[in-house]
Amino acid sequence: MKSKPIPKRPANNICVPALITLMLTFTAPPALALDFMGPPASNYGQGRVSAGVDYAYSQMDLELENGRWIEHLDGAFFDSGDAVSFTLKDFQTNRVYANLGFGLLDNLDAFVRLGAGNATFDDSIWGDNEGFESHAEPAVGTGIRATFYENENFALGALCQASWTRFDGQLDSPYWASADYVEVDIAEIQIAVGPTVKLNDQIAIYGGPFFHFVDGTLDDEFSEAAEGGLINAKYSWDVQESSSFGGYIGASLNLNENASFNIEYQRTADADAVALSFAWKF
Repeated sequence: MKSKPIPKRPANNICVPALITLMLTFTAPPALALDFMGPPASNYGQGRVSAGVDYAYSQMDLELENGRWIEHLDGAFFDSGDAVSFTLKDFQTNRVYANLGFGLLDNLDAFVRLGAGNATFDDSIWGDNEGFESHAEPAVGTGIRATFYENENFALGALCQASWTRFDGQLDSPYWASADYVEVDIAEIQIAVGPTVKLNDQIAIYGGPFFHFVDGTLDDEFSEAAEGGLINAKYSWDVQESSSFGGYIGASLNLNENASFNIEYQRTADADAVALSFAWKF
């Protein structure tokens, strides 16, 4: 939250450019999420294939930086400038993927994901009872897992995964004449290293430290009636994570020789996530 109140958005009048600049700085959210990671070590076996479903819910703070804005009045250039950087609080996302994995070597796996997700937040920008909800949008991802050391009940390894998402939606309030239209293009990388410990033939625990990196852009557009015409405003920010370092812990349950279920919790200084996965090996 900002240290001082943000003025309410005017519905039908034009303000001086400085006030408009301030207002344009605090509207739309980026759409990001922590994805399911799983054990930080290979677990398929060379030549085997795994198919399954991954789900993740996350809540995080995000940094919007290097903002730019431009305005047109009845289609003609009116003004432009820099927008203030700020932190977006408590952005919540849900993602569901179909996951297809391949055992490239006994100690190296690769996987791809295809799915969809949505994002929401409430009343965290203007304090004007506004809310954001995206459409369900496609999401894709890929990654690898490698084992460095392994014995009968212990494995040490690492994983690296990336995902790409575009979210479209509206930021709206009952007090506004019209909604903001938001588009976000985002890429994320998660890198983890740590152990997997078998407690018995059915249950293993895993986890360790990880890094979460975010890179993307956010574009926001809205129109407002003004004296002398209609103002169309568009502005953009670069999107980055508020905190990149964290840790996670999970449990893996072997349901039978081929099927497994995982549940895990991820945390950084500014983000939390709960993730689930079901997989079947062929």
